[in-house]
Amino acid sequence: MPESPGVYSLIMIYLDYNATHPPIRSVFEANWKRYLENPANPSGISVASQKNQSFIDKNRKSMADALGLPSSSVRFASTGTEATYWLVRSFAERGPFKRCILSSCEHDAMIAACRDAGLKIEFLPLDASGRTSASDLEDLFNSESLPEEIAFVSVIHASNETGVIQPVEQLSELARARGIPFLSDTIQSAGKIPLPVSSLDGFLINGHKLGAGAGGSAAIYSQKYIDSIVPLYRGGLQEDETRAGTENLMAIGCMVDAFLLQLDQMDAKSERLQKWHESLEQFLESRGVIIAGKTSPRLSNTSYTIFSGMDHMDFLLMGLDQAGIVCSTGSSCKSRTRQPSRVLLNMGYSEKESMQALRFSSGLDSSENDFQVLMDTLEPILKRLMPGALV
Repeated sequence: MPESPGVYSLIMIYLDYNATHPPIRSVFEANWKRYLENPANPSGISVASQKNQSFIDKNRKSMADALGLPSSSVRFASTGTEATYWLVRSFAERGPFKRCILSSCEHDAMIAACRDAGLKIEFLPLDASGRTSASDLEDLFNSESLPEEIAFVSVIHASNETGVIQPVEQLSELARARGIPFLSDTIQSAGKIPLPVSSLDGFLINGHKLGAGAGGSAAIYSQKYIDSIVPLYRGGLQEDETRAGTENLMAIGCMVDAFLLQLDQMDAKSERLQKWHESLEQFLESRGVIIAGKTSPRLSNTSYTIFSGMDHMDFLLMGLDQAGIVCSTGSSCKSRTRQPSRVLLNMGYSEKESMQALRFSSGLDSSENDFQVLMDTLEPILKRLMPGALV
């Protein structure tokens, strides 16, 4: 297993992998060494530049091969938000579309991208277990919404908050039967579970969720829709004239290397993490804590917990922080605002319960000791702050 750089000196236990995966040292060192040896602009005419263009092409092919797609399907971007906007624009601008269909647990970036593309969003509901159902999509198709008005259906593969895995294959089959493209935000699931590539017309990968650091992502298109890719920026020939701007060699190399490494480690990692999360959840449930999405198929690395009997969540957060334990209250893009979780509200939880959630997420470098320290730290805190809990 690769060595990460000890995360940060202030952190004792890191359990916020869904927010960002700590950088994988071996991946960074190899790509940093290569970049120092040849920082030439890939668009130049020199031998050094051509080597760097070849480096990009090789990485594009490596990622495409791993996904079973042609190289032209993979388009490199910077952040997950940028890749999301690119994907949405490409499908929204294929015609005079008015609407799109999303699940109610999409990342805010997907919702914003659709609205900024001028699309009215029809939301699919979530059941109490955090799942979107094929029957709800069928009902929506049979309502007044006209298929010719719908640009696409997009359903996140696995929720970044609950870790619940959506039935994207079934949903895709329904959409495609009506000639409607099916997209998916696979940023949280990539490298954790197999991606249903054959069911997807477009999807996303984000390097910092894989241990590649920030600055590298990819919008990925099925072969059928490659000609529909719209230029995100103009003014250069990069990305087959669809994203002008000098390529980030470090970010591209790190993202592809980290993705391939995560795929190689996926099964062993999942088995390891599943066992530790089950122990954590058993410990928490015995103390009155609710596990959101417990009855649904979930990512093995995610436990979204609701401390429903606790009125002083800030004290719990402070206790964990002082112990050097890092977790989050949900989506990392919203966690500073301390708003109720939109996903939990859509699952039927109350506003109060939706403010009492903590997400513990693990990854490649997590250890059994991390979970034991977490439980040892939580026990006295829960005794003080949840006196009715069984301890």
